[in-house]
Amino acid sequence: MELTNSSRHVDLFAGNTHPEISMAVHQTARFCNNPKLSHESAIKRLGEYLYHTKTEGIVYNPDITKGLECYVDADFAGGWMQADANDAENVLSRTGIVIMYTNCPIFSCSRLQTEIALSTADSEYIALSTALQEVHYL
Repeated sequence: MELTNSSRHVDLFAGNTHPEISMAVHQTARFCNNPKLSHESAIKRLGEYLYHTKTEGIVYNPDITKGLECYVDADFAGGWMQADANDAENVLSRTGIVIMYTNCPIFSCSRLQTEIALSTADSEYIALSTALQEVHYL
């Protein structure tokens, strides 16, 4: 349970203050139970990156002529070439969403879809439905 809580804390840090490292943090956190030397070197590289960019930041320049914009994409069955083609997790598509307000990103996510899409069009519709739920909330 300790690993899960610390992993969740790191993921919140990466997603809110350093969105550029969130994917790398997520991928390395997946292997907390069985880490390898490659995961250790990835964590070291993340630490070095954070150390060398501690004075850098993201500067947003709002454009008040623009309103709410939503960009959505889906990767149909992104893991289908992996080892076990009969494993349901290998055939899940991935949804990517970026929502912007006044030309500044206010929400972004990349997650596996919960349903198994049977075609590229299905995965795009599922992604659009997920994005509209987020837009409706905003």
